[in-house]
Amino acid sequence: MTSDRDNILEKIRKCMALAKSATGNEAETALRQATKLMEAYQVSHAEMLAIGVKEAQVKSGAISRPANWESALAGRIADVFGCHLIFREKWDHGLWSFIGLPPANEVAAYSFEVLFRQAKKARQEFMAENLKRFKKANKVRRADLFCEGWVRTALRTVVPLTQPDGFEEAIKAYVDTKFQNLGKLESVDRNKGRQLGHKDEMALAQGAAAGRNAQLNKGVGAGAAPLMLER
Repeated sequence: MTSDRDNILEKIRKCMALAKSATGNEAETALRQATKLMEAYQVSHAEMLAIGVKEAQVKSGAISRPANWESALAGRIADVFGCHLIFREKWDHGLWSFIGLPPANEVAAYSFEVLFRQAKKARQEFMAENLKRFKKANKVRRADLFCEGWVRTALRTVVPLTQPDGFEEAIKAYVDTKFQNLGKLESVDRNKGRQLGHKDEMALAQGAAAGRNAQLNKGVGAGAAPLMLER
């Protein structure tokens, strides 16, 4: 939902863009209007830097603590597209929020959504074909290893976009303005501290092989305090 403050900032952004692109009296008028709005609404330097930065959200597979491989997929996609990533906990689902300059943030969210869906499908097939007789705990743990391998190779399909100068400063200003109290996201690593055996290594290898079949079409798709993914 867009707030009144967001509407004001959008007006300032448009005035500043017009001041840069226009000439003569039109440019002067646009710059004067932007300055008046900034003074009237006490728009800070940080808010000015953050103008244009947007959030693109996509649903997580967990409500509060996503699996380690899911966090890795979201985190690496955010890095590729120059986005800041946070996790929002809702009452019945979690959300990944990719914060950046459009269209990079939108493409990042789209890329995660598509690859996450393919990863879950590959996981189900792996479990059905290879883990029928395993106890539930071992089945889930080994399936996580498969997904970790899958993520490593599937990310080859993600191609970064060229970012404008100053995008990192703009994103930092947005995050500093909007989220003063970010916590640390603790993802679930079911293999943490465990010495991997031969079958575990095989699961990783099978995941890496399956991940090479991942496909990402070019395009843009679509609670508690938000958490920052610690990487």
